Amino acid sequence: MNKIIFITGMAGAGKSTVGRQLARHFPKCLFIQVDELREKMVKGYARPEDGVFTEEVIQQFRMARSTAIYMARLYANQGVDVVIDDVCVPPNFVEQYAALFEIPEVHRVLLYPKAPIVIERIKQRGGPLEHIPYVPVIYNYLDSMSKDGWIVLNSSEWTIEQTVNEILSNIDPVLGNIQS
Repeated sequence: MNKIIFITGMAGAGKSTVGRQLARHFPKCLFIQVDELREKMVKGYARPEDGVFTEEVIQQFRMARSTAIYMARLYANQGVDVVIDDVCVPPNFVEQYAALFEIPEVHRVLLYPKAPIVIERIKQRGGPLEHIPYVPVIYNYLDSMSKDGWIVLNSSEWTIEQTVNEILSNIDPVLGNIQS
């Protein structure tokens, strides 16, 4: 089985940008954005409103995450490396990935820039501004989350390429020394 790299963090942490760039470092790599899987719902799409995760929202997160896990296993078993990008909500998101995290080839990465940096990044990219009030809440549970088995990166002062190289050096020191 090939590598599966799971990248999570708050909105504005750089998951998508870093994940896509990271995927380019492998000969064959699938990049899965779980938000895009959730947004495939043509009618009935449910999103958290005012920080509230209804049962329907949680179910849709679960379905998208189960799909991402299935896809990752399928491709990794066929010789393709996989990068998964997903947000770190709701607080039990780790439980929803339990089946993925038991696979030895999975590398868990938490992009964890300082909260003020995340807020500034959200503002600079023009949103979603409604996420800003939830930054302290999300950081509160991320601070208390067990980080055992995680690559935790404070990427506050790093460029995208520096962040990618740090991930690569943590999962494979040879790859981390290759400059793109």
